[in-house]
Amino acid sequence: MNHMPTLNRRAFVIGSAAVGSGLALGLDIPFGGPTVARAADGSPEVNAWVVIRPDDTVVVRIARSEMGQGTLTGLAQLVAEELECDWSKVTTEYPTPGQSVARKRAWGDFSTGGSRGIRTSTDYVRKGGATARVMLIQAAANEWKVPTSECTAANSVITHTPSGRTTTYGKVAEAAAKIEPPADVKLKDPKDWKLIGKGVKRLDTVDKTTGKMTYGVDVKLPGMLNAAIKACPVFGGKVKSFDDTRIAGMKGVKKVVKVGDNAVAVVADTWWHAKTALDALPIVWDEGDNAKVSSASIAKWLEEGFDPSQPAYIGNENGDAKKALAGAARKVEAVYNYPYQNHATMEPMNATALYTADKCEVWCGTQNGEAAFAATLEASGLTADKCDVHKQMLGGGFGRRGQTDYVRQAVAIAKQMPGTPIKLLWSREEDMLHGAY
Repeated sequence: MNHMPTLNRRAFVIGSAAVGSGLALGLDIPFGGPTVARAADGSPEVNAWVVIRPDDTVVVRIARSEMGQGTLTGLAQLVAEELECDWSKVTTEYPTPGQSVARKRAWGDFSTGGSRGIRTSTDYVRKGGATARVMLIQAAANEWKVPTSECTAANSVITHTPSGRTTTYGKVAEAAAKIEPPADVKLKDPKDWKLIGKGVKRLDTVDKTTGKMTYGVDVKLPGMLNAAIKACPVFGGKVKSFDDTRIAGMKGVKKVVKVGDNAVAVVADTWWHAKTALDALPIVWDEGDNAKVSSASIAKWLEEGFDPSQPAYIGNENGDAKKALAGAARKVEAVYNYPYQNHATMEPMNATALYTADKCEVWCGTQNGEAAFAATLEASGLTADKCDVHKQMLGGGFGRRGQTDYVRQAVAIAKQMPGTPIKLLWSREEDMLHGAY
């Protein structure tokens, strides 16, 4: 966005570590006069949730993540219902967590998981739509010099009922953006819903089926290099040593870097050149105590942790199960267990990072833009006003992209090559080996 307020002093305080979704803010944000906030194309922002273009296209801001479950369309429906706009002209965009922090978390929670994307944001995104509708009607009423009570809105058209005059959202959006938002708005009664809960064509289907959709793995930046990475195959292990002279002459190789204390990455002109060189790189690992862990030892540890003499937790009880079992003519006993499961997202973990001494930006699919933002701050060492995360469509999440390990790695690599965009892509083998189980 243009005309974003700037941070005039303190840095951003990270709470509950970078992987958490809770962010403690330490910002002083100066706000000027009635400057209209605008989208990248110059269209006026009526409020944080709604941008309206002159051709009546409505851009709904979506803070949550879309990973195949329809959240993006569902949230747009919630806003559009209260906005009373033309659904056929609705499109969406992701705000960035950096913008949200600079505006006192205008978009609320960015976290998406456990089916909470819609059900924990329903009220406040609907209020965003309703507030924008009230401001648009007020702008039209001001122009006509009539009471707002005489005006109605439907399908992106505002009508002055007594005279029959009409105008469109696109024509009054500029004026609406300058109006003070109402302190409170009334939401529709569910019985009056025309869009919420109705079956509509998903907004992302066409782009996905035509190959137009940009996922994290599709990001391309000028001068970008590619990185492949290997972390210690045992959790908790570390890099002991590696011999980068063995691959120095291989095709496309630009740099070999240590990433944290447990991984090594090769940066090259293409990802395949990076992966090929990484496979040829001799790495010695210090696998640590977890090298002794096996499925059998985990099962034994779990069995030892179960003490039948201790009372079991009972969440719900109906009848007398113990009495029924004691008097049963036949008893069947079985023990069930299952190994840890990988999230197995279709798109392997990846992130693209561009670092300079004054700015660090990340492009990635994430289930929690704020957590990815906090991880970027921590890995880059920069303050909140110098960082941002540009969320891309997710090729699967299932909770895995709520973690931020791949973001930290991308920033750590980019930090060792300032000014050069680095796209880190995990191999499928790396992705399976280092899942967050």
